Amino acid sequence: MVSPSVLRCAGPSLALLTALVAVAAPAHGAGDVHTQASRRVGDVTIDGVLDDAGWQAATPTRGFVQRFPDEGKPPTEDTEFRVVYDDEALYVGVRAFDDHPDQIRGLLTRRDQQSASDWILVGVDSYHDRRTAFVFGLNPVGVQLDRLLFNDHEADDSWDAVWSGAASVDDQGWVAELRIPLSQLRFSGHEHQQWGLQLVRSVARTGEESTWSPWPRSGDQIVSVFGTLDDVDDVTPGRRVEILPYMTAGVAATPVDEGDPFTHDVAPRLGAGLDVRYGLTSSLTLTGTINPDFGQVEADPSQVNLSAQELFFAEKRPFFLEGTDIFRYGLAQGGDGGGEGLFYSRRIGAAPHAYGSDVDPDAEWEANPIGTTIYGAAKVGGKVGRGWTVGALEAVTAEETARVQDPGGAKRRVIVEPLTNYAVLRALKDLRGGKSQLNAIVTATNRRLDGTDLAGLLHDQGYAAGLDGTHRFGHDQWSTSFKAYGSYVHGTADAILADKHEIRHLFQRPDATHLHLDPGATSMSGAGLLWDVGRWNHPRLPFGVGGDVRSPGLELNDLGFQHGGDTISQWVWAGYRDNRPGDVLLEWSLESNVWVFSDFEPRIGGYGGNTNVNATFANYWHAGAGINVDLGRWNPGLLRGGPRYHAEDGRNGWISVGTDGRKAVSANLNVNYGWRPISDSWNSNVNASLDIQARSNVDVSLGPSLSYGYEDHQYVDELADAADRSHYVFARLHQVIAALTLRTSWTFTPELSVQLYAQPFIATGGYTEYKEAADTYADAYDDRWRVYGADQLMTDADGNIYVDTDGAAGADIAFGRPDFDFRELRSTLVARWEYRPGSTVFFIWSHGRSSDDDSGDFRLGHDLRALADARGENLVMVKANFWVGI
Repeated sequence: MVSPSVLRCAGPSLALLTALVAVAAPAHGAGDVHTQASRRVGDVTIDGVLDDAGWQAATPTRGFVQRFPDEGKPPTEDTEFRVVYDDEALYVGVRAFDDHPDQIRGLLTRRDQQSASDWILVGVDSYHDRRTAFVFGLNPVGVQLDRLLFNDHEADDSWDAVWSGAASVDDQGWVAELRIPLSQLRFSGHEHQQWGLQLVRSVARTGEESTWSPWPRSGDQIVSVFGTLDDVDDVTPGRRVEILPYMTAGVAATPVDEGDPFTHDVAPRLGAGLDVRYGLTSSLTLTGTINPDFGQVEADPSQVNLSAQELFFAEKRPFFLEGTDIFRYGLAQGGDGGGEGLFYSRRIGAAPHAYGSDVDPDAEWEANPIGTTIYGAAKVGGKVGRGWTVGALEAVTAEETARVQDPGGAKRRVIVEPLTNYAVLRALKDLRGGKSQLNAIVTATNRRLDGTDLAGLLHDQGYAAGLDGTHRFGHDQWSTSFKAYGSYVHGTADAILADKHEIRHLFQRPDATHLHLDPGATSMSGAGLLWDVGRWNHPRLPFGVGGDVRSPGLELNDLGFQHGGDTISQWVWAGYRDNRPGDVLLEWSLESNVWVFSDFEPRIGGYGGNTNVNATFANYWHAGAGINVDLGRWNPGLLRGGPRYHAEDGRNGWISVGTDGRKAVSANLNVNYGWRPISDSWNSNVNASLDIQARSNVDVSLGPSLSYGYEDHQYVDELADAADRSHYVFARLHQVIAALTLRTSWTFTPELSVQLYAQPFIATGGYTEYKEAADTYADAYDDRWRVYGADQLMTDADGNIYVDTDGAAGADIAFGRPDFDFRELRSTLVARWEYRPGSTVFFIWSHGRSSDDDSGDFRLGHDLRALADARGENLVMVKANFWVGI
């Protein structure tokens, strides 16, 4: 469930992630207000002054009401606006009256950056489907932002349109003037039309937010509570053609190891490509890209992964962000779900599945590609009439090779990634005026494995399909939703067998009597179901129930992202919220839920619950706290293929506090502490942020973080002795992770800005008290483990550890020392100049360096010196594109 609170940004209730437009009348119920659009009969110049003849013929509209802090009350500052249109554009002029114009706040940032400014946000539901809207915003110094709203309350803040706007401050307050080309909107060809419309005004110094059409804070509705813009007549949607060619030129400097036959210390980087958008119909758009480049994209944050699960990284590439809302099919309930879903766009163009040494074990040197070349990609999406929305995405990635050299000096190329085709189809049907929706999705991955050595590693085919729906009822306070989906993968027997041994399946577990491991199988299929029903939008006492079912054979990771299967879970959630502002609190909420889950045997895997409370104070500070309890747990994956483990009960608590985001300096602190007393395992995490508005056009953000703790049974390896008996080796791990994230932005004009991102990162892990799994079902914790004595352990000069497991003479198993000390620095400097609307030049400098050893000790000074001494990689590049609209 999505809470409306997520719509707030740096300012005290700036609904920048979704917001809206309006043209108003007296206050009515949500969605009941109407206003008229007027045909432009005079000139309109977009200069931030509403003195043109084209504005004078339009009737001003007032009637805003507060949304925050005192919902439903008249705003402290009045707002009026006018709407006119012609055959080419929609014009919105807003007069934001203010008794203290000297206190109006406008921060100069780059486009689309949220800030603690005053804002006017205009949202247009030109489909009038009450589910989709285009949002355009201005602050008092003319900074633009735009967003796409979909599914009524979800936002795509990567969506960009080509439009113009201007703002000015005078003795009456400030003015926002917008010209939105009709080519940037999607609408029908009917002679007489009604559009949805909403307007939001945010006042930074007071935190007040007012809207034209009332927008309750208690629910998750946004577009469905827009007002109505009448009399949009005789406008004709045109077929839009937008072409965006680009060129890149740069140089990369990379450290070269002595004897490396492949890497050059300096290498040129040249590239060119093309993005195209074409309006197939008035509301259906084709977007294509050839040889896309993403050099300006910020680097992923550093992480150390000691689990067997794949890490999720958010999509940052523009082509796969913009307009892909239609393809989303997440599997989360009550959170982000760790990114799980049927479509994970970062599969397209990801690093190859194999290294050169995987294909050629004799390789002494190898040079591997860091990503897969995207030959081309295209997507089609939009409305096709009678409440239908459709989308299709297709991408082709190249066959990639690695260069290898054997000890004799012979070089060759080996295939590490096959030629692959990815496809996604999506269809959505709006019912009951957008209050209900029924949708479907199909994904497909097809690889050409013939002639490669990858058939034992990858599927040649992977498919997934899903059906989902939502339904609001009971005066829109109640809603229910479901997602039913399935998967089918095909490959060689070796590939399917490898799949079934993955952490998300573990068919080989000796105590998994409900799972059948067929070594000759060449396919695998599975299914899942998500459901919930509740009174989510009740203003005081929301509640709901739901569940999540996934079969053991579910496999989505060809084009989706999935952590696990073989689970059945149910949960109950209830909350209390009070949005009535008082002398101490502006709003507060209390939430609790309980859950239980099992596998398909069925065997209970655990149960638990949590409670949390959150509050915003009258001074705009905010705080929250919560506690989580896990009981009766069984962990089928701890031994990564061995028997399930009787896990200890756990507790987790957290607390957060944040200062007033309207101030020039604001801070947030989050502290989390988890512990399992039986095993003396615990972990503490501290994350902080400090945001400094050094000047109206310079902002700096610092984000230090520290994680410190002990894990009594950290997996090391599964090893077999001479008698082929498996030994699951674990150890007590002392881990420390420290990082500092720096972001700074210097904006010279809304079109010219410089951004810097840098993150030094240190992670250490020291292993002691080596042990192996014994009776994993035992009630007593000590009986679950067999700790190795000092007389059973031996270490050689290279750090390898030998274990005499049975007390007889001689070592039975051996493994490398697992201790680690890893340091890394990633940084990116990007200068952006939008030299004309839609056309941009980027100057990019990317720097990275890393070093590591096996000391396992966290020594900040030593680690920073080692990082400073590490050899660095540098990439300097210029990228220029040119937008052409026809």
